[in-house]
Amino acid sequence: MLNHRRLGRTGLEVPLLGFGGIPIMRITPQEATEVIGEALRQGITFIDTARGYGDSEAKIGQALKTHGADVVLASKSPRRDGKGMLEDFRKSLSDLGRDTIAIYQLHCVNTEEDYAKAMAAGGAYQTLEEQRSQGKVDFIGITSHNLSIIRKATISDRFDTIQLLYNLVEHEAGAEIIPEAVERDVGVIAMKPLAGGCIKDFRVAIRYVLCTDGVVAIPGMATVDEVRMNVKVASDPRPLSPAELQSLQSIREELGKRFCRRCDYCQPCPNDIPISLLLHIGSVRDRIGESMMQTDFYRQTLEKADKCDQCGECEERCPFDLPVRDLISEAREALREVLR
Repeated sequence: MLNHRRLGRTGLEVPLLGFGGIPIMRITPQEATEVIGEALRQGITFIDTARGYGDSEAKIGQALKTHGADVVLASKSPRRDGKGMLEDFRKSLSDLGRDTIAIYQLHCVNTEEDYAKAMAAGGAYQTLEEQRSQGKVDFIGITSHNLSIIRKATISDRFDTIQLLYNLVEHEAGAEIIPEAVERDVGVIAMKPLAGGCIKDFRVAIRYVLCTDGVVAIPGMATVDEVRMNVKVASDPRPLSPAELQSLQSIREELGKRFCRRCDYCQPCPNDIPISLLLHIGSVRDRIGESMMQTDFYRQTLEKADKCDQCGECEERCPFDLPVRDLISEAREALREVLR
């Protein structure tokens, strides 16, 4: 049985574990309906998605029509202008099959320029305020990978929820921002609790996040087994034991600040390099073995990687300030070694 938390000033009582809508992009509509159906049966009634998540909204809308469940839905748009936000908001309503959405968020506001545009007169925030006055959206939120932007949004008292990076590797928000949000009664939604899949010990990772007061986690789930495993862990969010705390520290030291979160904000690459795939070649090798990688797919991936001209566009786009060019070079040589 999942415990529930009050999501800040929204007053919504939501399960500690929500459903992140990114991974269902890669599965079929039928599979998505099965996964979401299992999530609902397990008590996950808070679902987060976005206009930018491909057909995620449409799949969620179909699944909810099939299962007829009462859920708290959150979605978001990256549009900064009022007209664009209205277009996206209406499309979200249509795809989700709803007349209203509980929480709608400004998506991925990572720069001061983006924040200023969205908050300006006639901007995206004003549009959401108008939709709220018409009863189309209940609460307004913001998401960002930039903690300074999240803090600015939190102390502005103009947002009902914030969605931020928070996991056992990227834990900086736990020091000041989350406590301040709780004090100001702003709901806190933790994205990427598994650091985009880089943290393999999901038990420690999820419990670390859920042991933080005021936080609701939204890991992505693409299989029924993932739903069941995550719910099992979240149903017993005990404090971490000394042994688990030691494991936590080991994970932090191992990953450091040189791991790709697979967000793909670095794309499109002008040379068509599948950057996030390439940067996880090591984990692919560990999972499936070198013999299974002797295919045209991985040879073509290496051919694309060899086209890297160190232009640096990927680093300019990376919200995590990773040394992407260096990581591409390292991963390319690792893949070359596998395919030699």
